[in-house]
Amino acid sequence: MRWIAALSTMAVVAIAMPALADETGDKIETARTAYSHGDGLHTLEALQAAQSAITTKLVEQFSHVLPPAPAGWQAADTDSQTLDTIGGGLTITRGYVKGESTLNASLLVDNPAVANILSLFQPGANLASGDGGWRSVTVAGEPALLRFNAANREGEIVLAVQGRAALQVEGGEIATDQVLIDAAGGWNLAQLKKLLGP
Repeated sequence: MRWIAALSTMAVVAIAMPALADETGDKIETARTAYSHGDGLHTLEALQAAQSAITTKLVEQFSHVLPPAPAGWQAADTDSQTLDTIGGGLTITRGYVKGESTLNASLLVDNPAVANILSLFQPGANLASGDGGWRSVTVAGEPALLRFNAANREGEIVLAVQGRAALQVEGGEIATDQVLIDAAGGWNLAQLKKLLGP
């Protein structure tokens, strides 16, 4: 039954991603054929190949929503990781440097840890105040939470999008919290919402 569910899920994803329809659709059809003949090993092999192709395409698409390097900063290559062993989904990250200062932007999609970020935005959430505590800000018209420790010159800003994605920018050796706000303003939220769907 799990194979049947996996086949159905893969088929839906392939339909939703026309650019992959030929390559991925062929793999899914191969899996269907193998499954209908009771060939579990080839079914699994074809499903894994289809999953890999879909994941590669998703990573490419989601990487375009990461903030560009702020003026005067250099961006590292995008890194990604599937999170199958810790609840599913994927994470995509990119680092930025300017002298001794660092920023790290990360996008977490469809993982249970997103709920932890969402809980911070709920009414009555116990957010520590004072130096280093969370405070509410707005980024590109969206509610966000920011904390910054001036003494340590470090902080982070987080957003939650459509209950499925958590966005974070962490900074170290930065002068002010405005660096975090400006960096977070570079997220392509419109594209992210489009990728997440309704």
